[in-house]
Amino acid sequence: MALFKAAVTRGANPINPDTIEITGRSVIYKKRRIYLIGYDTIVIPFSKISSVEINTDIIGTDITIHSFGLGTISAHRFTLEDAKEIKRLIEIEI
Repeated sequence: MALFKAAVTRGANPINPDTIEITGRSVIYKKRRIYLIGYDTIVIPFSKISSVEINTDIIGTDITIHSFGLGTISAHRFTLEDAKEIKRLIEIEI
């Protein structure tokens, strides 16, 4: 199990950064709600993931995880090293 947090140095929320957790069976994305009460969570099993994209710009790295029928995870402001590790761990499982 691996837990990755959005980088505060890239402009992420320092108190409650977005997180991507990779478990033995799925990817869990948690994002703070607009009104700061609770989190929105997206869980996608590895068997439903179709692709992983990494887009790097000046501010940070964005990660997009596409799935078959379960939506898309769009995570922003991670470090490039974390994004590459997330992609590597997911590609091992799919």
